[in-house]
Amino acid sequence: MANNQQRRVVVTGLGVVAPNSIGTTNFWQASRDGISGITRLEPHESYAHANLPLWVAGAVRDFVTEDYIDRKLANRTDRMTHFAFAAIQEAIMDAGLDLAQENPRRVGAVIANAMGGVDFVLKQLHTLYTRGPRFVSAYTAIAWLNVANVGQAAIRYNIQGYCKTPVNDAVSGLNALGMAAGAIRRNTADMIIAGGCEAFLHPLLLRVLAQQGVCTTSDDPNAYRPFDQRATGLILAEGAGICILEEYEHARRRGATIYGELVGYGQTNEAQGLHAPSSDGTQYARAMCQAMNQGRLQTSDLAYVQLDGRAHPASDQGEAEALKLAFSAESERIPVSVPRTSIGHSYAAAGAIDALTALLALKHGVIPPTLNCDDPDPRYHLNLVRNEARPIEHKDAPSGVLVAGRGLGGSNVVLAFTQEP
Repeated sequence: MANNQQRRVVVTGLGVVAPNSIGTTNFWQASRDGISGITRLEPHESYAHANLPLWVAGAVRDFVTEDYIDRKLANRTDRMTHFAFAAIQEAIMDAGLDLAQENPRRVGAVIANAMGGVDFVLKQLHTLYTRGPRFVSAYTAIAWLNVANVGQAAIRYNIQGYCKTPVNDAVSGLNALGMAAGAIRRNTADMIIAGGCEAFLHPLLLRVLAQQGVCTTSDDPNAYRPFDQRATGLILAEGAGICILEEYEHARRRGATIYGELVGYGQTNEAQGLHAPSSDGTQYARAMCQAMNQGRLQTSDLAYVQLDGRAHPASDQGEAEALKLAFSAESERIPVSVPRTSIGHSYAAAGAIDALTALLALKHGVIPPTLNCDDPDPRYHLNLVRNEARPIEHKDAPSGVLVAGRGLGGSNVVLAFTQEP
């Protein structure tokens, strides 16, 4: 047991598919420079006569599926899986991995997904009622499932170890990274492909989520305004984020480049039923403290905190309150940011993309900005990085970052990262 407790978890590879760019280099430049990928949805056959309540979203443009998988497999899988494969491929290359040289039983995959293969299954249902059951793809039984991404990744890369699919609303991606880190610390695996993916910008899902009241119905691409007095909700998005998590000594032996160490994982629940995150930040603050304590971090160790930023007044109030409860007077000093305002909220992919954004921020010594918060609500008393990136103070000193998220039903998840050990 003592030996297992000494196992450390580091991140050695990153891969991303996002509305403002595909690939970590371009994604980081866009996020740092505040370049938004949120645009008006372009009408096409799936949206015809849909009378959508939402026409603005973070849609991934110029994604060529055949650049990552062959056409036959593409036709048997959903867009969410295509995003996952693209991000996995980049992360593996970034980590300098040759999985053929690894023990497949010591390699795992934890890929979160909340919405499933919506587009694939709904197209097949349409086929069922317009052309008949003979024309429905046999792969429908697999392609729409949340677990399809892990299953397809396991087949493609001969992964025989720890595999999971967290489904926990908007915090699923953070859960994936936390679960993967725990498996490595327990000596269940040496390396895990971890993250999340979503592709749910379909008329049906857009209408359902709009009716929940958490999304803004504005047609303004700049309407995602967390902590702003004009906040009316988040903007939805699609995408994927993947991190290669690896046991530190394993990474060091193969000479891997290390982005940072995942040192803490906190998770609590508000036990409030299926409601949006509330104005009560008590349990959220407890998750922050759990992550800090597990990582043995002091407030002075934090370069910044990357917030959930729901852009809903009650949820924003709860997040501001959580910071005060967790950090007392220091909460007004610690820089905070919501970089996903440049891409929208991609549910299970959001936490994973947030995590790799934070790791890139530590690497480059720059906090990416929160966009659109031009009229900050004075009630929150936040040191919010707005509109332009801000250099991290004392960038040459050891520093850490918290990546925080809240989900429907009161789930709170917080990860703590530090720079290269």
